[in-house]
Amino acid sequence: MKRIFVTAVFALFVIGIIGVSQVSAQAIKIGVYDSNKIFQESKTIAGYNSELSKSIEAKRAVLVQKENALRQLVEKLKNDGPTMGAADKKALEEKIVNEDKELKRLREDVEQELRKVQAELRQKALIDINQAVKQIGEKENYTIILDRNGSTIAYFRDTVDITGKIINQMK
Repeated sequence: MKRIFVTAVFALFVIGIIGVSQVSAQAIKIGVYDSNKIFQESKTIAGYNSELSKSIEAKRAVLVQKENALRQLVEKLKNDGPTMGAADKKALEEKIVNEDKELKRLREDVEQELRKVQAELRQKALIDINQAVKQIGEKENYTIILDRNGSTIAYFRDTVDITGKIINQMK
């Protein structure tokens, strides 16, 4: 809450510095949104989460299959090991070690791939949120729209942009 207050005060300060003349003809309108709530309740983002879940399930199925195969080899060694010949037992032990290493590598690859997919979907969701914020800002004539959770300015009206004035001042 303190971050929101500080950000709002900062935004009002910036508007004051920009010059009331640019904004004086129009009312200052500040909006705030909760990105966490959007991530929890948006149907679009729920669709992205569904995509992620499908991807996770497919990858985990492969892992479960490999884990079961490894478990069967371990059971075979446990049950048949005492009666196996030394060479066969050693070969089975090596196979178990190799399968275990392969399973660990596969698990790491799957986790890395899932993190990548999750990051891509999150980025896609953020783009969608930013587009919606911009559309609402333009349609409803907001001066500034802030993200409550990130304390960032998500939208500001072009009429408050003083970049050109700063460039001219610095000449």
